[in-house]
Amino acid sequence: MHRFFVPRQGIQYGRAMMAGPELRHLRRVLRLQPGETVVLFDDEGWEHQGIIRRYGAQAAEIEILRSYRPGRESMLDITLAQALGKGDKMDLVVEKATELGVRALAPFLSAYTIPKVDGRKIEMRRARWQRIALSAVKQSGRTRIPELLELSDFNTLVRRPWPCELKLLVWEKESARGLAQIREERSHAGSVLLVIGPEGGFSEEEAAEATAHGFQSVRLGTRILRTETAALAAVSLAQFLWGDMG
Repeated sequence: MHRFFVPRQGIQYGRAMMAGPELRHLRRVLRLQPGETVVLFDDEGWEHQGIIRRYGAQAAEIEILRSYRPGRESMLDITLAQALGKGDKMDLVVEKATELGVRALAPFLSAYTIPKVDGRKIEMRRARWQRIALSAVKQSGRTRIPELLELSDFNTLVRRPWPCELKLLVWEKESARGLAQIREERSHAGSVLLVIGPEGGFSEEEAAEATAHGFQSVRLGTRILRTETAALAAVSLAQFLWGDMG
């Protein structure tokens, strides 16, 4: 069944009013007709089953048959801080990390970041990432769209007062400690921040700066992973160790 996003403020008194891009997708792309059943989700974690009743000039009116919380969101609050990579690698990370259940995505620039972006380009990228995240939420059955934070530099990122129980820097030069060791030290965690570097990894100075601000460096094994592979492996492992996978 097709799923659509409608903000909670657009759902009142047993009716939902769908407008904007979701309306265009409903009406012009899928060509759904009045009387057909759809599923909506809002920005407060609710899902709603409804029937299309009519199309207006600017909105579709949908009668809500039932509302419920489906319980597909992970209890582990994961923030994925991802360095910008070459090409469209961030697109893949946003899509797959959303499917894996991250609550927030924080893109950043570091010493070895290769792409050079200006303000206009980054805003265009942010808009694309938001569309990708929404599409992944629909596909995966989630009811919350991950928060997409503003692009920052590495020092600003690590100095931010993150309210996370664990702050982990995935660093290829860490020789001893992996996520399994962190799990032995911390059997329960409600929130995790994972920081993934660019293709060139992190510098010694960046690793020291992160450690000085409460981060623990961890490795993901003996092999060197691509930045997008490292991001998805780290999120999957965190969900397995402290979340709802496995």
